[in-house]
Amino acid sequence: MPVRTKPLPMRPSRFGLEEIAALTAALQRNELWYWHDDSIVEESAKKAAAKFGAPFAVATSSGTASLHVAVAAARMPAGSEVVVTPVTDIGTINAILYQNLVPVFADVDPDTACPTLEHIKAACTERTRGVVVVHLTGCPVQVDEVALFCRERGLVLIEDCAQGLGATLNGQAIGTFGDFGCYSLNDQKHITCGEGGFVLMGTEERFYLCHNYADKYYDRHKKGDRLKALAPNYRMSELDGAMFGVQLHKLDAIFEKRRRLGDDLTARLTAIPGIIPQRQPATAKAAYFFFQLRIDPGAISISRDEFLKRLEAEGIPARPAYVPVPIYRSPYFLSKSFFPGAWPAELAAGRSYDYSTIRLPGAEEAVATGITLTLHEGFEPSDIDDYVEAISIVAKTGP
Repeated sequence: MPVRTKPLPMRPSRFGLEEIAALTAALQRNELWYWHDDSIVEESAKKAAAKFGAPFAVATSSGTASLHVAVAAARMPAGSEVVVTPVTDIGTINAILYQNLVPVFADVDPDTACPTLEHIKAACTERTRGVVVVHLTGCPVQVDEVALFCRERGLVLIEDCAQGLGATLNGQAIGTFGDFGCYSLNDQKHITCGEGGFVLMGTEERFYLCHNYADKYYDRHKKGDRLKALAPNYRMSELDGAMFGVQLHKLDAIFEKRRRLGDDLTARLTAIPGIIPQRQPATAKAAYFFFQLRIDPGAISISRDEFLKRLEAEGIPARPAYVPVPIYRSPYFLSKSFFPGAWPAELAAGRSYDYSTIRLPGAEEAVATGITLTLHEGFEPSDIDDYVEAISIVAKTGP
């Protein structure tokens, strides 16, 4: 008899009368264009800045758009190197490529699947101009240490917080340690407006830069900077803005439920020999976009893939690591097929890059031994009990 005989819970109802009222009010204006007096989008962005403790925020059309806006606003010279993790969504990397910059991959700690400060230092060269840290699963990295290093080296620090709505380190929201903090609001995230995102920043200059890069450099604030740089259209509509503002009020309850469940699961799995839940800093509060763990091959006698099969037999669906291979091993990077013909960043750098030679043992171990579990605010303690029981049973079985 398997541990669990019923499906995992669905997410509870996420939209209600508040969203309907906000969307109706936006429609009744008969104008969904965001740039006008009393803009819903701009007001929601201000609410986000206040909630996360940042001086400024700019709304965008997606989390990937928020990253691209931040990288563009950083204005690193073409051909510069940007240190980044190889265990992330491709949107993180695309933002670097779009601006004719060169991604340089840092190794990761297998127990977090994220780079440490030492990994980032090891990846830096005289050509490095920026660092992008990713708070994978919404588990904060030790970004305070990275921020200090970047300030000392004069490097731009961009935080990818797409999976980390509500997460904090030392009581401070992630996304406010570096120069830019980038969030996603797509349908999978803790709160959503369908698609969408936003960028946090600390200075007025960066606010205007991000605003321009999110809106075809049209200089909506009339600072005399119209059409001074190539910029995409990453605007958020008033309908998205209306959803954004209402959903912000729901974040705290969603975050706290996930945090309690995730912290309980972490503590209980830590006690099972051979099971290593994603490690986090002692002063972190994680958002648990999903739950990540890995098996220790020295203590578990079956392969990761066999472990997944046996979990499935116990009624617990699970998936491999967040990415099937480190990004540098994808066909995209092995062939450098980023743009038709030549890669402009290499031309600007005056040198070529061969990603096929990269070997990062921590990243490859994290991917080979990693397991992801669904976790959201619809779960209850009894669901966590099933996870723990099933994983404990499988961890004790032999080949």
